[in-house]
Amino acid sequence: MSERRSARGLWGLPIASIAVPLLLLAAVAWHDHRETFAQAQRHVERSTAVLYEHTLRAFETFAYVHDEIDDRVRGLSWEEIAASEDIRRYLRRAEEAFPQIGSLWLIDPAGRVRLTSLDDAPPGLELVDRDYFLALKSGDERTVSDTRVGRVTKMPVFNVARRRSPPAGAAPGTFDGVIAVAVHLPDFQEVFSRAASIPADNISLVREDGTILGRYPAGKSVKLTPESGFMQAISRAPQGGSFRTVSQGDGVERLFAYRKLGAAPVYINYGRSVASVEAEWRSHVLFYALFAVPSALLLGLVSWLVVRKERSERAARAHAAAETARRQRAEELLQKIQRLEMLGQIAGGIAHDFNNLLMVITSNLYLAQTRAGENAAAAPFIDTAMQAAYRGGQLTQQLLTFARQQTLKPEVVDANDALGAMVDGMLKRSLRGDIAVETELEPGVWPVEVDRAQMELAVLNLAVNARDAMPGGGSLKVRTRNVSFDGGPAAPDGLRGDFVALSLTDTGCGIAPEICERVFDPFFTTKDVGKGTGLGLSQVYGFATQSGGTVTVDSTLGQGTTFTLYLPRTHRAPAQKAAAAPAKLPEGKGRAILLVEDSPEIGRTTTTLLEGLGYAVTLADTAHKALDVLSDGKRFDLVFSDIVMPGTMNGLDLGRTVRKRFPDLPVLLTTGYSNAASTAAAEGFRLLHKPYRPEALSEALRDLTRDLTGVQA
Repeated sequence: MSERRSARGLWGLPIASIAVPLLLLAAVAWHDHRETFAQAQRHVERSTAVLYEHTLRAFETFAYVHDEIDDRVRGLSWEEIAASEDIRRYLRRAEEAFPQIGSLWLIDPAGRVRLTSLDDAPPGLELVDRDYFLALKSGDERTVSDTRVGRVTKMPVFNVARRRSPPAGAAPGTFDGVIAVAVHLPDFQEVFSRAASIPADNISLVREDGTILGRYPAGKSVKLTPESGFMQAISRAPQGGSFRTVSQGDGVERLFAYRKLGAAPVYINYGRSVASVEAEWRSHVLFYALFAVPSALLLGLVSWLVVRKERSERAARAHAAAETARRQRAEELLQKIQRLEMLGQIAGGIAHDFNNLLMVITSNLYLAQTRAGENAAAAPFIDTAMQAAYRGGQLTQQLLTFARQQTLKPEVVDANDALGAMVDGMLKRSLRGDIAVETELEPGVWPVEVDRAQMELAVLNLAVNARDAMPGGGSLKVRTRNVSFDGGPAAPDGLRGDFVALSLTDTGCGIAPEICERVFDPFFTTKDVGKGTGLGLSQVYGFATQSGGTVTVDSTLGQGTTFTLYLPRTHRAPAQKAAAAPAKLPEGKGRAILLVEDSPEIGRTTTTLLEGLGYAVTLADTAHKALDVLSDGKRFDLVFSDIVMPGTMNGLDLGRTVRKRFPDLPVLLTTGYSNAASTAAAEGFRLLHKPYRPEALSEALRDLTRDLTGVQA
């Protein structure tokens, strides 16, 4: 009865396999919502700071020009000022020297323009009705006017003005005219348009009484009421701050930041609409869902298979319980082996079928891409789908690596790039939220030639080990640096030469000295039963030593642990990333290819792909049929076969037979996954792993058929 109840309980595993990822998706969406708004607020504040520096320099320039002009006219009568060509030339030079200045004006106490930098100003122009003139006449020392259309330039302007210093001996507070700088509003709006990150962003220059002097995008100028978010914000924090409000000008809710421009009664505002931030967040959630939902379904399927397998194993364990203690121990060991084998079979089966599906997807996407043309509207979407499909192929390669069933090849890796991508992606998703991940990646770190997947797995194993050592939270620092050893006593394991040191330091509970000596032993673990296999750190040690380096551990109880991987430097440069636009592929020039593929979908797609490359294709769905075609005497330049084939002869057997019967006929093999892949590579066969890129297929065909004139079969 208990066995049956336990078996029924196992069916909750597929449900949990689907429900848990979806709950995690909801949690990630909630966290991303907070982070997206926080990031938007940080962007608004940074943009405000940049605009503040630019606008503050402009207003400081206006003040500087005011003071320079005031010094030049000090002691002169207004008649002398009006007649002075020297002062007129200075006004013109100042206007030309400072692009922020539209024009300069000297206005006498009666409101008459006595001198200006403009050539076409009408004589006798009076500005006695201007708000800035009235404000200065009433006692203000400096002021900023409303925005209005200039009488001479016919352009929207606002004026920054100050009083002229009274003559010597005059009573304090004597009003002796105005020195004004006319600022062309379109110049500021052009600066604002360049500073806006997205067209929906809002930038404005606002006077402290709520009058909007200028804004981007251009719109109707309004005066903000005391109830507006801006006026309430500056009443709380006059120098600067941030707030969220519905704009009175257009009714759009935005996140704002503002800064006061020094002593000037003017503020610079930068706002981003809440709707655009929420749209960005929704796009993030959709992207996460595209991965989380299929992954949840896949996990549910795998869990269902595991449950079925577990039910059959329960029956076997019930029968084994009657055996002797020695028999029971042997049975336990056998079950462990079976679990590992089952994991490998599941991984291999899924990888093979998934790679075949990806092969169909990528090939058809390529064909759609070639037919759509480079400038078609669908091209970006096809490119995105193509890259996602190839990333899916990389995931299956990592799955096979985890199952120890993938033939791995070293490649030149930039450790900083690889670790930066891991920290931002895999590590942060694998660790808890109470663990802070820090990086200290030394610039100019040497490249290393290692198996990238094994290196990432080693770093992940160390990070998970650090996570388990910090049950109450903590920090994990990932560090890289260049080191050199001479093989002396200080060198780890007697290393000699240049190495890249990759360290992971945690603030966990530490490791006792007597345990440090055994942490890399296979199957050694201090974790509870079921919480660790004891293979993680042994994988790290095996990867480091097989790569020509080593790994060390330095730990203090109660303070933390540092694991350091030493990977030998290579003088080869990392491979450059492939260009986004596909290069023109070589033509097949009508060469004849015998394609052997049991999958009808892959066969049709590959045939179309090969014909598009200029090859003549004959398709056979089994190895025996392929040999029959070859025996008919038809001329072929190459045999292209899948390794996994139905019947008694697979693709590798076919390749061996072709070598014996037709030694001059090249053979190209391909597979999504097969135990025979490493054997094929060892026997010298050219091998393509599915899903392969059309460029890789074209290159392999070109290399194998170069200088061939065809083989009479």
